[in-house]
Amino acid sequence: MIRGLNWRLDVGVRRLPLGVAAALALGLSLSACGTPASQSTGPEPEPAETTEDAAPSSSAGGSAEPDPAASSSPSGSAAPSGSASSAASAAEAGVRPVAVNIASIDVEEPLIDLGIAEDGTMEVPEDFSEVGWFDGGGMPGGRGPTVLAGHRDSTTGPAVFHRLVEMQPGDEVEVTDAEGEVHIYRVERTEVFAKDDFPTREVFGALPEDELRLITCTGIFDVEAGSHEDNHIVFAVPVDADILR
Repeated sequence: MIRGLNWRLDVGVRRLPLGVAAALALGLSLSACGTPASQSTGPEPEPAETTEDAAPSSSAGGSAEPDPAASSSPSGSAAPSGSASSAASAAEAGVRPVAVNIASIDVEEPLIDLGIAEDGTMEVPEDFSEVGWFDGGGMPGGRGPTVLAGHRDSTTGPAVFHRLVEMQPGDEVEVTDAEGEVHIYRVERTEVFAKDDFPTREVFGALPEDELRLITCTGIFDVEAGSHEDNHIVFAVPVDADILR
């Protein structure tokens, strides 16, 4: 296995500055209203007062005194306990993925973790045979997109996601989480984007529901840049979501 040549995938996110990439990593754990679930450490705010503008003040070092009127319920009962709040947050976050199975293109692989590199880019697998999960993003069963990435080819031939471009709407993807549960996703669409026009929000943006993204490279190989010019992206939703559509 060849290591150290991680430039071929070249996900378009790598063109983002460090601050934006870090914001993306945080944004993937946000709820639909733009408030990080991990910040719900104090009294639960009234639903009507939960806005995007309120998020910064709720995390500004805790200098503001809590409003007794806002923190009490009509019946005078206490706010949900820390354990109940933690359980709710865990349910929204999902469970870490550990393996992926795509029968239609003969892919069955364990997952490695991909973080954010020192230069602010999303890491890609060093090994062309590995599939990686962006650990700053969503997890199966939780809110937001679970993003998996792999190489299309290597210096010696096809790589793990070589056949990703063959996937069609209706194909299924199985993602196994760390607790052994298998989450089944159905492909809704596949699209090709120039790396200079990478759809960052569409791929990494916060969502109120569970979705899946699979990414590899495609298009003409730019010898000077050492990478393909485009990204091929598969968008998938949980099979159960079909019932709601």
